[in-house]
Amino acid sequence: MRILLLLLLLGLSTASPVSALTRPRPAPPPIPPAIAPAALAVDQAEADLHRIASGLRSQALGDKELNGRIAALPAIQAKLAEATDSLAPRLQAADARLAQLGAPPSAGQPPEDPEIANRRRSLIQFRQAVDTELKQARLLSVEAGQLNSALAERLRKNFTARLWAHSPSVLDVALWQEFAANVPADLGRLTAALQAELRLLAAPDQPIGNLVVLGLAALAAVGLLGPARLILNRLGYRQAARLAPGSRLRRSALAVWLVLIAALSPLVAGLLLRAVLTDIGASTPSFDRLLLQLVVAAVFACSIESLGRALMSPRHPSWRLAPLPDAVVGPLAPFPGLIGTTVGLTALAAGLSAILGASSATSEASDCLGILFEIAVLAAALVIAGLARSAHLAPGAPTESTIQAEARWPWVVAALTAWLALGAALLALLFGYVAMASFLTRETIWIATVLAGLFLFLRFVDDLFPALMSPASPIGRFVQRAVGLSDDALEQIGVLLSGLFRLLLLVMGWAAILARFGAGVDDVVARVTSTSLVIRLGQLSISPGAILGGLAVFLLGVVITRAVRRWIEFRYLPKTRLDLGVQTSLAAGVSYLGVAVAILLASAYLGLSLDRIALLASALSVGIGFGLQAVIGNFVSGLILLVERPLKVGDWIAIGDLEGDVRRINIRATEIEMPDKSKLIVPNSDLISKTVRNVTHAGALGRVKIVLKTVNEADPAKVRDILLAEMADHGEVLADPAAAVFLTDVRDGALEFSAYAYVASARQAYRVRSELLFRIVPALKSRGIVLADPTPVVHVAIPDRLIEATSPSS
Repeated sequence: MRILLLLLLLGLSTASPVSALTRPRPAPPPIPPAIAPAALAVDQAEADLHRIASGLRSQALGDKELNGRIAALPAIQAKLAEATDSLAPRLQAADARLAQLGAPPSAGQPPEDPEIANRRRSLIQFRQAVDTELKQARLLSVEAGQLNSALAERLRKNFTARLWAHSPSVLDVALWQEFAANVPADLGRLTAALQAELRLLAAPDQPIGNLVVLGLAALAAVGLLGPARLILNRLGYRQAARLAPGSRLRRSALAVWLVLIAALSPLVAGLLLRAVLTDIGASTPSFDRLLLQLVVAAVFACSIESLGRALMSPRHPSWRLAPLPDAVVGPLAPFPGLIGTTVGLTALAAGLSAILGASSATSEASDCLGILFEIAVLAAALVIAGLARSAHLAPGAPTESTIQAEARWPWVVAALTAWLALGAALLALLFGYVAMASFLTRETIWIATVLAGLFLFLRFVDDLFPALMSPASPIGRFVQRAVGLSDDALEQIGVLLSGLFRLLLLVMGWAAILARFGAGVDDVVARVTSTSLVIRLGQLSISPGAILGGLAVFLLGVVITRAVRRWIEFRYLPKTRLDLGVQTSLAAGVSYLGVAVAILLASAYLGLSLDRIALLASALSVGIGFGLQAVIGNFVSGLILLVERPLKVGDWIAIGDLEGDVRRINIRATEIEMPDKSKLIVPNSDLISKTVRNVTHAGALGRVKIVLKTVNEADPAKVRDILLAEMADHGEVLADPAAAVFLTDVRDGALEFSAYAYVASARQAYRVRSELLFRIVPALKSRGIVLADPTPVVHVAIPDRLIEATSPSS
C-alpha cells in the first residue's frame, strides 16, 4: 500500500495552514521494469513530502527549521518534474500502440489472434501502471506547491508575532532597574566564557607548537587588518593610475577594489584565527560562536565604511564616483565609518546576549540602546547632509553641475523616506515595540547599503564591458579577429553585455532588499492599509491599500521605463549606425510601450481584467470623443509621425513663414527650435493636416544661387569662366551635380548672370553662398569686370515743339 499525501490549505486563523492526511490506495498493478526508476522516484518524493509536512502544527517549529524544509522542496519538485517528463512520453506511446491495434472484437465477431490479444492485454497493463504513476507524480507536484505556500505562511506568522510583540518601552524605569541588577551576572557569564577559553589555551598538556602557530595566526590577522590592507589599497591606486587617463574604468575599478579589500580583510583574518583555534583544539563552543559573531559584525561594519569611502572619496575628489560636491562630501565623510561601527557594535551586543544566555532585561536594554544610537547617528547624518546641500545650493554658491542636479531628486526622496522610517522607529521604541523599531532602523541601513553597493557595481559594469569590448583592448581585438566583427558591432556587444549585467544586478539588489523583509512585507503593508473602507464599482472591490499598491506599481513601471529609455537612448543607440530620427523614434516607442505595460500592470493589481477595462473605456468613449478630441488627435498624429517619419528629429522644416529644426516629437506636440534658439510648439495634428516643407528630408542637397549683373561691355564668356572657376575651387561645392552659369537677361545696359552650385546639405547653402560672393566679387574686379549700377537708367523722350514768343502784354 502506498500512502497518498493530501495537503489541505486552511484559513489564516487556524493554528496551521496545512493538514497532512493519509488514506489507503488500491494496490497498483505490478510496475514494469521500464518505469521502475520513475516509480521509485515518485515513492521517494511522496515519503519526503510526508516527512516535511509532519509536525507542521507544532508551535516549536522555528524559522530555521521552516527555512530548511522550504529549501528541501525544490529538489523534490525537480525530481517529480523529471519523473513526469519520463512517464508522459511512455503513456503517449502506449496510447499510440493501442490505437494501432484497434478496438477488440465485439460480441458475435470472430475472436482475434491470441498473440494480438496477449499483446493488447500487456499494453493495457503497462498503460495502467504508467498512468497511475504519472497521475501520482502530478498530484504530488501540486501538493508540494501547496506545502511550500503553507510553510511560507507559517514563516509569515512567526515574523508577524515577533514584529508586533509588545515589550517594555525605552522610557520604562523598571526595565533599566532590572538591567542594572542583572549586569553583574551577565558580565560574569562573559567573563566565564573568556576564562574557559584561556584555561583551554593555558592547559598543561597544550603543546608549545600549538601556541606558536596560534601566535603566528594572530599576527597574520593583525597584519591583514592593518598593514596588508593599506598596502593593497595603495596597490589599487597605483594600478588604477596606469589605466588610460580618459577611461572611466579607473574610478569604478578602484572603488570595487577598495570595497573588496575592506570586506575581505576582517573576514579572512577572523576565519584564519578561528580555523587555527579549531585545528589545535583550543576553542570552546561559546568562544567559537563569539568569534564568529565578531567576524560577521566586523565584515558588515567595514563594508559600510568602505562603501562610503569608495563612493565619496573625500581625500581624492578626482576618483569620486558619487555625484556629490565637496561641500557635501566633507561633512559627510566620517559618517559611513560611524554608522558601520554603530551597526557592528549593536549586532555584536545582540549576538553576545543570545550566545551567553543573558537575561531578558539585558537583551531588551541593549537592543534599546543600540536602536537609539543607530537612530541618532542616522539622524545626524541626514541633518548634516541636508545643511551641507542647502548651503551648496544657496544663492551665491557655486553652480552645481548637471550630474549633481540630476542627483537632487533621488536624494530628496531618499532623505524623506529615511526620516519617515526613523520617526516611525522612534515612536515604536517609545511605545514598547522594540522589534518593530529594530526592524525599521536596520532595514533602513540595509537598504541604503544595498543601494550604495548597487550604484557602485552598476557603474563598474557600465565601464568594464565597453572597455573590454573596445577595439583598442586585447580582448576586443581577439574577439574581433576571431568572429570577424566591425568596430561598431564590437562596441554594441560591449554595451549589450553591460545592459545584461545591469539587469542581473538590479534583480539581485531587489532580491537582497526583499530578503531581509522576509515574510513580513505583506503583513506590514496589510497592517498599514487594512481598513473597512472599500470602494465598490459593480462587482469590483477596491480598498485604499489596493489603490496605493496600484499607484506604486504604475510609478515603478514609469521609473523603470524611463531608466530603460535613458539606457537605450544614451548608451546603446549611439553605438549603432541608425540616424538620429530612427533613434528618437525607437526611444519614444519604448516610452509608449513601457507606460502601456505599467497601466496594464496597475490595472491587474487593482483587479481590473481586460473585459472590465474595455467596459470602462466604452463608458468613457463619449467623454473622450467630445472633451479630449484634440488631445487624442494629437496623440494619434504623434504616432503617425513616429511610424511614417515624414519628419524626424534633426530635420529643418518650414511651416508658412517659420523655419526651424525639429528637436523633439512628444505625445501631444512637436518642439521646433528657431534660429534665435526660441522654441516653437506645434501640435502634431498640424504637422499631419497642413503643408510642411521638409528642407533636409531624405538627404536633400543644398542649392546655392548667385545672381550678378555686369555692365554691358563685359565679356559674358569671361564672366562665366570666372564664376565656374571660383565655384569649382570651393571645397564644399559638389562636382555632381555640376555647377552651372546662365545668362538670364540683358537689359538696362547690364548683363544678368545666374550661377547655381550644390552642397551636401541645405544647412550649408547660406554660408557657402556668402563665401563664394567674397571670392567672386574681388575676382571680377581684378579682371576689369565692372558690376552694373543697381539704379536703372531711365530715358525720358521729350517731343520737339516750337517755342512761341509771348506778347509783352502777357
